[in-house]
Amino acid sequence: SMRCRDMVSALESLGFEVRDAKKQGHKIVSHDGIPDFISASFTCGHGRNPEIKPIYVKNMRRILIDKESEILSFLEARDEH
Repeated sequence: SMRCRDMVSALESLGFEVRDAKKQGHKIVSHDGIPDFISASFTCGHGRNPEIKPIYVKNMRRILIDKESEILSFLEARDEH
């Protein structure tokens, strides 16, 4: 399991933008540094720092694995500046 705040922090550290969607607890994830990545989403649920349902954690993990080389290239370029 993973808490919402931890997921947002981890994604932002990798260059993703995480913003609130229209519904409470819903998050939209995008990344300008990955050309073929449009967006993804997950739901945090309700409360101060709720646990994210395992399916959302699994989906975000799959995206990170699929886009690993693009993320690493982005981070290297960002760190050079």
